Amino acid sequence: MTAATGLREQKRRATREAIVRAATTLFLQQGFVATSVSDIATAAGVSRRTFFLHFPSKEDVLFHHIEGHIQVALDILSRLDPGTTAWDATQAAMYALVDAFDVTAANGDELADLRRQFVGSARGLPGSLMIRLQSVHAALLLALEERFPDRTRWPIISTHLGACMGAVTAAAGSDSGTRHSAMRTAISRASEGFRPVSTETDP
Repeated sequence: MTAATGLREQKRRATREAIVRAATTLFLQQGFVATSVSDIATAAGVSRRTFFLHFPSKEDVLFHHIEGHIQVALDILSRLDPGTTAWDATQAAMYALVDAFDVTAANGDELADLRRQFVGSARGLPGSLMIRLQSVHAALLLALEERFPDRTRWPIISTHLGACMGAVTAAAGSDSGTRHSAMRTAISRASEGFRPVSTETDP
């Protein structure tokens, strides 16, 4: 990475963080619905065009935390032993993803209540959240396929991961006090049909 590229990346991150901070403050002060993209851009000191270079919509700012959770799961994958099976790797990535959500909640995520209200008021999952979840699936699947290059195994890996993602998404609607355990249980149950015969225990 050149010095110029590094500076551009720092500026990009700084701008993105400024948008998130401004949106968070406004969402908490005046509510999600009452806050416009123009309000956020003005508070962040950027133009609407710059806002849209970083986020397709204000809903995407609301769910920006998911990107960090993806990185947590990818980091776990990168640290697994070379001999880890595809089944175990998929399980480890999904458990790491769910645990990252739990850590965020435990640390008093300021926007958690607004997200629950937003999702609860929608008919099904909001489109912006669906897109984010699809990006989670795509990122984890790519990492798994790179780790296990035998293409004949990819359909099973993809289906296993998809089953876990679907189960976790359904379990995410559980009561906040039981949500974390419900999502981990969902992963375990969704994975049973993909477990290799030689595997006897969960990771």
